[in-house]
Amino acid sequence: DDFHIGKAYGLEIYNPVDAAGRFIAEVEHFGGMNIFDANPKIVEFLDESGMLLHSEKYQHRYPHCWRCKNPVIFRATPQWFISMDEKFGVPASAGSDDKPLRAAALAEIGKVKWHPAWGEGRMANMFKGRPDWCVSRQRSWGVPIPVFYCCGCEETVADPKIVDHVADIFAKETADAWYARPESELLPEGFTCTKCGGSDFRKETDILDVWFDSGSSCVAVLETRGETLRFPADVYLEGGDQYRGWFNSSMSCGIAAHGSAPYRQVITHGWVVDGEGKKQSKSLGNVTAPQEIIDKSGAEILRLWAAAVDYTEDVRCSDEILSRVVDAYRKMRNTLRYALGNLDGFDPAADSVAEAEMLEIDRWALASLEIVAAKVLKGYTDYDFQAAYGALYNFCTVTLSARYFDIIKDRLYIFAPRSIERRSAQTALYGIADSLCRLMAPLLAFTSDEAWENLPGEREASVHMAEFPAATRLDEAAESELLSRWERIFAIRDEVLKALEAARNEKQIGSSLEAKVILTTDKPTTMFLMEHFTELRYIFIVSQVEVHEGEPFAVKIEKADGEKCERCWNYSTRVGEFENYPTVCERCSEALKEIETAAAA
Repeated sequence: DDFHIGKAYGLEIYNPVDAAGRFIAEVEHFGGMNIFDANPKIVEFLDESGMLLHSEKYQHRYPHCWRCKNPVIFRATPQWFISMDEKFGVPASAGSDDKPLRAAALAEIGKVKWHPAWGEGRMANMFKGRPDWCVSRQRSWGVPIPVFYCCGCEETVADPKIVDHVADIFAKETADAWYARPESELLPEGFTCTKCGGSDFRKETDILDVWFDSGSSCVAVLETRGETLRFPADVYLEGGDQYRGWFNSSMSCGIAAHGSAPYRQVITHGWVVDGEGKKQSKSLGNVTAPQEIIDKSGAEILRLWAAAVDYTEDVRCSDEILSRVVDAYRKMRNTLRYALGNLDGFDPAADSVAEAEMLEIDRWALASLEIVAAKVLKGYTDYDFQAAYGALYNFCTVTLSARYFDIIKDRLYIFAPRSIERRSAQTALYGIADSLCRLMAPLLAFTSDEAWENLPGEREASVHMAEFPAATRLDEAAESELLSRWERIFAIRDEVLKALEAARNEKQIGSSLEAKVILTTDKPTTMFLMEHFTELRYIFIVSQVEVHEGEPFAVKIEKADGEKCERCWNYSTRVGEFENYPTVCERCSEALKEIETAAAA
């Protein structure tokens, strides 16, 4: 602040401290003294001279070096800067298309897609308020600033042709040539000072800011990989501290090189903290090392955890959190295992059932799959992996495990292997397993590939060579009506399941198959349920269902009529009617006949 105020009022830039932290010889009374050693002596001198009004010690904030913890001294020294508001030393004129760095950066920031969206405002504020970029550093080694000074007249030599000449040498020998070669070997042969004609020069000893190194990677990387990479990059990914670091310096270098941002999108992530939200530290013993997670639970768990959290904020990681991820992983893996286990003997090319001939609940499952696929793909497109994970997890645990798999289990186990009912379910399971492998591939790279290898039918060698599932169900109105209809059925099913649980707790029934459900519903609901009457007992997983019109809505649980079928465990009044199969129900009798006929063929 003192420097800027002095500059604003035209005061001479005065620096009485040398590079070793001592007052220069010209400072009367204290020349050559370390400034901190001189502080008490200056107070004594002022007191003895009668110029000290008051002296006291008090605590206050003062900057210290983060590495060595010593106090920092601010000195006004010559440095190299990149101007934010001038081009070639001339302030930008209003309405000019040739924008200086700050204006060009602010324009480009608006063209970039930021994840999360607040990144745009944060980056814009960085450029609005930042001073000129000081790109010189006083270090013993680094990328040199290719500038020379005439020893005769101190003229600065920063000609682009000279810079290109030095760059050609660096391309062959690396930047170490700056330190290994004398000035005469770094300058073109016969080069002389344009001001005084001298031929004796000295090299600049400052190096470039390391952020200039990283910022220029947008050119060094994107323009040296042939056809594999091109400027600008599709995406930059880093932590929130890089708005003043890599994101910032890359923007400046990209504009300098090509007049545009070096990236199309920027993704920002938070930091990993412990389960209580505290910074992880070895000294605190709360570090969760990635390799330890991989050794204990596998890379899939670490990857799934990264997808399950909101990475745009600081993310928590602990053994308890990871155990929940392991549980989620098992549920998703078991979903694939269930589907694969019921596809034994199924040939997609020969056994698939046309959609129009499939049972309605199977068509509902595929329609639900398409909705989930759209959510997952949108999550991937938006880099919202938490949304993609959430959609997949809910589909596996609720839509499939708690509903669809629970309902079709009876059909898969009881109906004849080649029956239309079983093939319809297998057709749906095949479509679900195929799509889930593709959709899970970015999150569960190994698990999805393992499942993919065990799917029936011909396919790509790896799921990672396959494409995401494409939307194929075109009748949106019909799909919407189908989904709405089954949501209504499942709402009634939830009430039935509550009543069954209550009856089980009261010891009225054991298994739900021991029950008969008696529903009392209003006229529209009764008519709706009668359209699905033959499927209701399978949907509710009971042996019998009755639907009666009346008010109010009620669910009554009674003991099922008849005897228990020893094959499907459903109760039926017709058990014992069939001569060849006296201990099974009418449904199992038909299935067994079909199985025997197929075996004899």
